[in-house]
Amino acid sequence: MTSPRASLQRLTITPAPKGDGWRFVRAEGPDPARVLEGRTVAEAARLAPRIFNLCGAAHGFAAARALGLPAEADAEAMIRESRRDHALAILHTWPSLCGGAPDRAALASLAQPGGAPAGGAPAGGAPALAGALVGERLAAEDFTAQSVAALNRWLAAGPTATARILSRLRGLDPACGRAGLPELGRVDLERALLGDLQPPLHARGATPPEPAPFPLRETGALGRVAATPLFAELLAAEGPSLFVRLLARLADLLSLGAVMPGSSHAPLVPFGATRADRSAGQSTLSLGHAEAARGLLGHGAQVVAGRVAGYRILSPSAWNLAPGGLLEQAFARLAPGPDTAFVAGFLISAINPCVPVTLDLQGALADA
Repeated sequence: MTSPRASLQRLTITPAPKGDGWRFVRAEGPDPARVLEGRTVAEAARLAPRIFNLCGAAHGFAAARALGLPAEADAEAMIRESRRDHALAILHTWPSLCGGAPDRAALASLAQPGGAPAGGAPAGGAPALAGALVGERLAAEDFTAQSVAALNRWLAAGPTATARILSRLRGLDPACGRAGLPELGRVDLERALLGDLQPPLHARGATPPEPAPFPLRETGALGRVAATPLFAELLAAEGPSLFVRLLARLADLLSLGAVMPGSSHAPLVPFGATRADRSAGQSTLSLGHAEAARGLLGHGAQVVAGRVAGYRILSPSAWNLAPGGLLEQAFARLAPGPDTAFVAGFLISAINPCVPVTLDLQGALADA
């Protein structure tokens, strides 16, 4: 593919004519990162987390590093953002897709710290959330260390609404919506960002070399849990199926906020890297990275004489929603039928885009 696009504003998915697969109608707009160009470094650093407030802490950290500023990640804020993202999907979106009501009591625990609230009420925060998701027994254990056989027993017992939803999805053919791509790494991300920024070493008027095609990649919760005992066994047996991807969101959520002591996979840890070239006078070209709920996020900035001359951002969705990428490949393995709306809703949630995605089964919006 060409360089991942950062200008996607909305995606509509509709059946192709004559039932031949799916159409993906992309509504493009101005790249929002361009708003930061022309501003001082300090102004850009202040604005970035406000403009991209869906994961403001992650964007703020990546922006500061890309702008060459000293920055420490606000790990607690980044973890809160990711917990909220996963919890809203699992406790609100998933029940709604099944015709049920959201678990408002469990969602309320997101606003509570761990431990017991004042007044001796039952424990809130992360322990309460884990209990609502997987039940009291598993809440204190490492969810990803269990075997597939143990997982299946948990699903059959159905101790929580989340377990019952996943049990229903476990009955789907693993081939339905199954798709997988190599995991996005920092080298891929840096190359894509650098390909969109004008390097300061190019002389005025010189034509930069034509960039090579970028490989298709995916990024998200599954990559963070893939090496754990449970997911290694699941992936070997059925590959990156819809069920496995949804379960990965649950496992990733459980790992956040130290819900499970001794977890067999590292929880979401923010990080940053900076690459700078100061050989062209006052020009610098720097990159910053952060891990967010949806995957690997990258910022790139070219700064000249203290002002932002060029700025690019690649969100996880720039990769997962790319033409021919993960979402399209997953839908290619979803045949239209009576359960299409149900399965497709979960498929979108599993890939977790950060731009609005509309499923238009009647084709009414495809050309709007």
